[in-house]
Amino acid sequence: MEHFIKRKNQNKLHQQVIKKQLDRLGWIRIVTFILGVGIIIISNLYQYEIGYFIGATLLVAFIVLVKKYHQVDEKRSYYEAEEVVLNKYEARVGGAWKEFDDMGEAYTDILSRTKDLDIIGRSSLYQYICTAHTPYGKRTLAKALVYGEREKKVLLKRQEAVRELLEDEDFALHLQTISMQMKLRGSKLDSVILDEFIKEAEKQKNYVSRFMKVIGIILPFITLFCFVIALLGFKAQQNYIIVEIGITLQLIISFGQSRKAGELFAPLFAFNDTISEYKAFLEVLEKKSFKSAYLKELQGELFSSGSAFQGLEAMNKLTDSVKICYNFVANVILNGLFLWNIHCMDALSIWNKQYGKEVKRWLEVIGEVETLVSLAVIGRVKTTYSFPTITEHKGPEFEFKNMKHPLIAEEKAVGNDLRMSETTCIITGSNMSGKTTFLRSIGVNLALAYAGGPVVAEEFSTSYMEIFTSMRIEDRVDKGISTFYAELLRIKEMIEYSNRHLPMLVLIDEIFKGTNSADRILGATETIKKLGKPWLNVMVTTHDFELCNLAEENRRKTVNYHFEEYYEDNQIRFDYKLKNDRCKTTNAKYLLKMVGILD
Repeated sequence: MEHFIKRKNQNKLHQQVIKKQLDRLGWIRIVTFILGVGIIIISNLYQYEIGYFIGATLLVAFIVLVKKYHQVDEKRSYYEAEEVVLNKYEARVGGAWKEFDDMGEAYTDILSRTKDLDIIGRSSLYQYICTAHTPYGKRTLAKALVYGEREKKVLLKRQEAVRELLEDEDFALHLQTISMQMKLRGSKLDSVILDEFIKEAEKQKNYVSRFMKVIGIILPFITLFCFVIALLGFKAQQNYIIVEIGITLQLIISFGQSRKAGELFAPLFAFNDTISEYKAFLEVLEKKSFKSAYLKELQGELFSSGSAFQGLEAMNKLTDSVKICYNFVANVILNGLFLWNIHCMDALSIWNKQYGKEVKRWLEVIGEVETLVSLAVIGRVKTTYSFPTITEHKGPEFEFKNMKHPLIAEEKAVGNDLRMSETTCIITGSNMSGKTTFLRSIGVNLALAYAGGPVVAEEFSTSYMEIFTSMRIEDRVDKGISTFYAELLRIKEMIEYSNRHLPMLVLIDEIFKGTNSADRILGATETIKKLGKPWLNVMVTTHDFELCNLAEENRRKTVNYHFEEYYEDNQIRFDYKLKNDRCKTTNAKYLLKMVGILD
């Protein structure tokens, strides 16, 4: 926390210095412009030739000052974005991160664990760690957290890359600041527009026919040539008629193509709002000397077949050329004299042929780097973290020491130890004692582990397991599905997948709580037996102590753990520590008394 406060103080000093520079430059450029224009007017009245030179020099200086002002203003924009980035880190440490507006809801997956484990959505892992602001960065992070990486070599390379970004904090914060500038500029570039643009670019179409290309050269040439000749007085009337005809034809052709041009360039205009940040991002990646193999690979993909930075620079110039025509007068002049729309469309065809097959990968690489930076957030805001070991064991196993829930404030989170391998675990405990949170802690940390990031634990090792959950069960009135039946469908999905003989981790919270106790115990007993296969780790929380007897009856290795409460100063307390064997206490009566239901 102190580190972020120090960075914020430095940032404020930079902003104060820049504000003074902008104020000074603002006044100087105004004075320079007024003096330049005034001297030229006076020189014109009194025929002072040297005054024209001085006035022109001042106007040139004014243009230089405008450019300098813009450069300093860009620095101001950068430090404002950096302040927002630092504020977000402070919010993560202080607990205010649930106010972040990007929750990844657009990437919510149909997998039940996405919601059950708070991976995507409000108060989710995605909301907590996301520092990505490009459409591909957000999408890639969501995909990494939901599905993970199942190829060990790739996963280890990602871990190495995240570790490097974690250690090089200045570089990582620089990337996050550039990305934040995109958000602060209010970019209208979303994934749909971007995908449409990429799809069109990959087609590498010719938007202008050969005949029209010839017309685009000959007609402007004849029009301009005749205009110059007319100005020189050579058959002025005849040449002016030719010029009028030439301008009319060019306007008819250009305006006839204006709708097509507008459709082609619409995605570019959306892209152009943040293209300076994309270019800055690429420029930083191009110049950086990386150590990890994965970051080097990504860097190579950006610049192996031509510079991605140069490609975006060319796109920026093309878009600026098109935007000139947004002014009606400029539109008439440029299209009337040069067939501007035709040349811009042809330039887009040329750009697509040169870069169309590459642009998608550029954006994917930027998105992947943003994802790696986001995964490093855990290590930046937690004092207790580690990079998990991915074991070679083909069955389901995991082991951790002092593992905590990543989304709980570190000073409040309680760590636990556990080892499971081809085991069924029955967890009992009183209300609010920590059973559900413990299951979610395991699931969320596994999501981080499989994505290639650090986990919140002193030590953590795991094999690959497909995670299935049954926690937040909701009824579907529109489909006539009760909560009990919805849970049955979840359990059915688990059993069907288990027939594939693939490693699984099953997390079931308060099994069959939607039915009566007799049916619940019967159903839970049969479900646990059905899921008792060697390639499954099964964890079930329950208030039904009868299920604890499965540890004695079941042929499969079955263990009992529990959480419990204690009382202090006539108040109920919880230590949230996992303990061996079954629970022997309850607190329902106390809670009923506490809220005034029971006397």
